[in-house]
Amino acid sequence: MLSSSLLTVTPASRRWVSDGNADKILLYIHYASPIILLFFFLAAFTAHSILTASEETTAKVSTDKTGPGGKPLPSNTGARAAARRKKQVLDFSPARKLLFQWTSVGALLTFVANGVVVILHTVLNRKDEWWCGEAVAVRDCKSTVFKGSF
Repeated sequence: MLSSSLLTVTPASRRWVSDGNADKILLYIHYASPIILLFFFLAAFTAHSILTASEETTAKVSTDKTGPGGKPLPSNTGARAAARRKKQVLDFSPARKLLFQWTSVGALLTFVANGVVVILHTVLNRKDEWWCGEAVAVRDCKSTVFKGSF
């Protein structure tokens, strides 16, 4: 038999947040941050791909010009050197690359740490039959029942 205290679900943030506005902000950030991060990363990767795309993706047409007597003319190294300099200007500095790599490692570690916390929480609270998303599911079912009855 379930006691009435088990049927009452209070959001986890209510336990330590005394201000209702702070609770609303935390709830908004909880649901909006994945969408914002998705759009941010899509925009960042798209911009990076566009900026670092090679301009030599088109097929080269043979433009070997010949001089007097049918001998090929020397290649124009000035244009190639200018293209190399332009490519180097678009590249990020080693410090920025290192910052991006460590930020990516940090993001990956937070996802792994979150998974470990959820697994440990589930294992440690096995006797309480806790499962990930329990409070949200109970709140949604409860609000559906109450809204449907009125």
